[in-house]
Amino acid sequence: MITTALTTTGKGSTSIDHRLARFATHGGIPTGSPVLRSEVPVVHIRDRPMPTPQTGSDRLDAFFTTAPAGLAILDRELRYVQLNETLALMNGRSVADHLGKPVREVLPTIAPTLEPLLERILTTGEPALNIELSGETPAQPGVTRYWRASLFPLAGQAGGAGAAGIGAIVVEDTPRHHAERALRRSGAEYQAIVEQAASGIYRSSLEGRFLKVNPALVVMLGYESEAQVLALDLDRDVYVEPGARARAIKTASALERITGTEVQWKRKDGHRIIVRLSGRVVRGAGDVVKGFEMIAEDVTEQRTLERALQQAQKMETVGRLTSGIAHDFNNLLTVILAQANLIAKALPAGPPEVRRDLDELTEAARRGAELVHRLLGFSRHATLDLRPLSAPEWVKEELHTLRRLLPATIEIQCDAEPEAGVVEADSGALEQILLNLATNARDAMPRGGTLHLDVRHTRLDAEDRPLHAWVQPGSYVCIAVSDTGSGMDATTQARVFEPFFTTKPAGVGTGLGMAMVYGLVKQHKGFVHLYSEVGQGTTIKVYLPLALEQPVPTGAAGVEEMLPGGSESILLVEDDLHLRTVAQRLFEKVGYRVVAAADGAEGLALYRARGPEIDLVITDMVMPRASGVQLYEAIRGEPSGRRVKVLFMSGYPAPEFRESLAADPDVAFVTKPWTASDLLRQIRGLLERR
Repeated sequence: MITTALTTTGKGSTSIDHRLARFATHGGIPTGSPVLRSEVPVVHIRDRPMPTPQTGSDRLDAFFTTAPAGLAILDRELRYVQLNETLALMNGRSVADHLGKPVREVLPTIAPTLEPLLERILTTGEPALNIELSGETPAQPGVTRYWRASLFPLAGQAGGAGAAGIGAIVVEDTPRHHAERALRRSGAEYQAIVEQAASGIYRSSLEGRFLKVNPALVVMLGYESEAQVLALDLDRDVYVEPGARARAIKTASALERITGTEVQWKRKDGHRIIVRLSGRVVRGAGDVVKGFEMIAEDVTEQRTLERALQQAQKMETVGRLTSGIAHDFNNLLTVILAQANLIAKALPAGPPEVRRDLDELTEAARRGAELVHRLLGFSRHATLDLRPLSAPEWVKEELHTLRRLLPATIEIQCDAEPEAGVVEADSGALEQILLNLATNARDAMPRGGTLHLDVRHTRLDAEDRPLHAWVQPGSYVCIAVSDTGSGMDATTQARVFEPFFTTKPAGVGTGLGMAMVYGLVKQHKGFVHLYSEVGQGTTIKVYLPLALEQPVPTGAAGVEEMLPGGSESILLVEDDLHLRTVAQRLFEKVGYRVVAAADGAEGLALYRARGPEIDLVITDMVMPRASGVQLYEAIRGEPSGRRVKVLFMSGYPAPEFRESLAADPDVAFVTKPWTASDLLRQIRGLLERR
């Protein structure tokens, strides 16, 4: 520890009363302060007898001896002249072990720090008040202790030059220092929790400014730094709907805690996200709201999956209802057909009108039975005969049937991967699925167009669930049926698999074709996914589990092996917010650096600003302001002449465009709805292509 002492006079002796009077005066202790008398004698260096004490001297002796602070006087040679028991205990020695000894001998580990300070006080006459000292004492080697000390010069005799010595007041500070250190450590640990939290954490003002944010919130909002987020205006730059924040504040103002409030925010690139807010209202004087301390959790993907689950549950409920109705109708139609058959056999030769009416009755009953069969297919109660079937070979055989079904104005194209694989399937049920999809495609292209069939081996992983909800990870054969017809809007797409829903005129369609497709695919333990753009066409992909293959690990390690990644920089241009968000998260998860744009014009601006660092452009074909084709042509026309690689994502085949770019080795295509494994393999193949 660092201890300071004050010396006595350099010439002649000074009485204890005189020294203590000066000690009290310089130390700020009133000489007339009442103190309890102590029976502990004051120790002197000299052996001469102590004069008979006066009342004031007794008080000073008692104060000096019993003070809770350590008190000491050092002479000009920095030797202990006088000290109290408190200081002796601090230093781990007796009072006698201090007297007449220099500081360096009593406190050898502290003297190198303390002595220069004491010498400066003797030289300058300037005190050192409330300084922090630390070190080890002989009584506790290896243990660092802390003190607060006030060191000041003591005046010599009248007319004497310089300070006669140094006075010291020392207070043990180790407990407070340890408490502060523990508090700092606790604060650092708390700060680490906030900094490393997966959810966004922030403090905001009532006026709508972020005051403090953690890194997770910066990432959630798509910015590069905390400073950028702190500069945002929440109403203008974060909340999607004007006035939404004001309404949320009005609701929260009456609450002490805010739990699970969901709001719509937007990222820097315009992505809309659903955020769940929880936290507390910060109040000032008079219970006035000053701001908010909140935890923000991005639940966009969770809500998407919940909606998919609700849709699946709705379809399941409709399926059970349909099954019950179908069975009842089947019984009625069986009776009608049986009775019609008996009547036909018993009917004598007679007027042909009666026979014709009976035939029409029988035909109507047969159509009803066919309708019931479709309903049973949707409700997954039809019995299937599952056998191994080579998907590419089967599709090629079905082309003959499709060419008879479709008019000559519709061109049929087929691209079947020979090694796509074998599935366990009912060939009759698969034919019903294909014919229903082809019929819908025909009706969507009244003036002609292209029907494209594509058969591929693919894999669905956990990363595909935002697009292909509730899939079971594994290997699949994908049969894609695409048309260049009128397409469907979002409302139609949401209901397309519901039984009896149709966009066709009354009397033209039953609304059971797509419902039956949905049910039969589910009965094959497969999945069906639809992608459509108004005016551009529709692609429906049927995923059937691959048969005759060894099981593939579906845990985290297996999934990671199936998802190739890299560290290159990607410019992602996609006008569909959901697809853009899912794709960006997928790319970033496997290591790519991603810059996202909402349309072709924005994508071109980003390319021109950051072109040298971009290794690959991934773009949708059809977008507002500038299409993917226009973006490609503009990039190829840039004066820099860089041959950046381009991957097109399209919901329809666009065979003519593909043929026109077949000579460009830096271009590839992937068809929507894509899967994570297909898209990432295309990316790696294109980036590694020389």
